[in-house]
Amino acid sequence: EVKELTKSYGSLIAVDHVSFEVKDKEIFGLLGPNGAGKTTTIRMICGMLRPTKGTAVVAGFDVSQKPQEVKRRIGLVPDISNLFGELSARVNLEFMGKLYGLDKKTRRERIDQVLELFHLKERQNDPVKYYSKGMHRRLTIAAALIHQPEILVMDEPTSGLDAQAARLVREITIDLNKEGRAILLTTHQIDEADRL
Repeated sequence: EVKELTKSYGSLIAVDHVSFEVKDKEIFGLLGPNGAGKTTTIRMICGMLRPTKGTAVVAGFDVSQKPQEVKRRIGLVPDISNLFGELSARVNLEFMGKLYGLDKKTRRERIDQVLELFHLKERQNDPVKYYSKGMHRRLTIAAALIHQPEILVMDEPTSGLDAQAARLVREITIDLNKEGRAILLTTHQIDEADRL
């Protein structure tokens, strides 16, 4: 639940009193043109950026007061990849699993599951820098799911993808929602939001 969320940089107001609520097991689209403040809003919701005013409560936790609790419950798919190009998919996922405190056995199981789910098993040992945009995006989503979060936050999930890769990402998003996850996604494409 977001109430009156605002972010200012001096006299520039990047996000101006935004309020909305994402219900459990809902796909919620945050629409707006490029530069409208969608990514800034996402960063405040995920505890990466402190709001100037307003509140964001995620899974019952106020982001300003309990950012670590919020981060445990959210899987973030950023607009710009957070993966290491020189490393393989498996090593990137191993790193993410360690960040979330997963023990070795759980990490191994989850890595195998997401590699299978996202059709990346055959290329799991290749450096990520050699992946296509679609494969890279799928791996970014896989990394966000490694700790099995309740909520998935996706910033422009199909941006820059060809039609086939974008369709696969949409299908994966719908399947994840059917599993019971709430999904918050940003997009500047109304038809994209409509499809989801």
